[in-house]
Amino acid sequence: MRLSNEIKAGLVVIVAVAIGVMFFAKTAAFKSKTYDIKTYFRYAGDLKPDAVVKLSGIEVGRLKSLKFTYDPETKVECLMEINAKAKVRADSIAYIGTAGFVGDAYIGITPGVSKDFAANKSAIDSEDPVQMRLLMKKADAIADNLDKILVDVKGIVSDNKENVNEIVDNLTATTENFKEFSEDVKKNPWKLLFKGEEK
Repeated sequence: MRLSNEIKAGLVVIVAVAIGVMFFAKTAAFKSKTYDIKTYFRYAGDLKPDAVVKLSGIEVGRLKSLKFTYDPETKVECLMEINAKAKVRADSIAYIGTAGFVGDAYIGITPGVSKDFAANKSAIDSEDPVQMRLLMKKADAIADNLDKILVDVKGIVSDNKENVNEIVDNLTATTENFKEFSEDVKKNPWKLLFKGEEK
């Protein structure tokens, strides 16, 4: 018995629907086995919703949402959805990392050592990323300080040039005297034995 094209098309549709239902069921089951935790950053870098969340370097969830909070200071609240199999300790610290030099930003979580685990909807501490703008500002300040120190050193050397020259001359003379004494001792070592007796 040959199947008509309509029946074949219907079977294909039924199989596709069945696969879709199975996929949805698995996804729904996975979604139900998660919990949410929060953290707050003063500077969120290039974080975007759906960014990867890693615990000890292993992907365990996604960044669910980002929003501003203003009490008592402006911060970015990050709501993370974590796989229930991955337990985050209460003293874990969240930080912002980058995959490679120019990769996407992600949230990393340190393992922590506390016996307690973060509960659903609870918050963990965070560590703000270093801002390039602040680094450049510090570098400029260090460069300015070095310039001032070099100017001061140059002034000290210029003001005490005669004293410095005198010290150098004295060191040179002392070196020459020691050299002559050393040569004399090499030629006449007996002088050391009777040096103390000479009056």
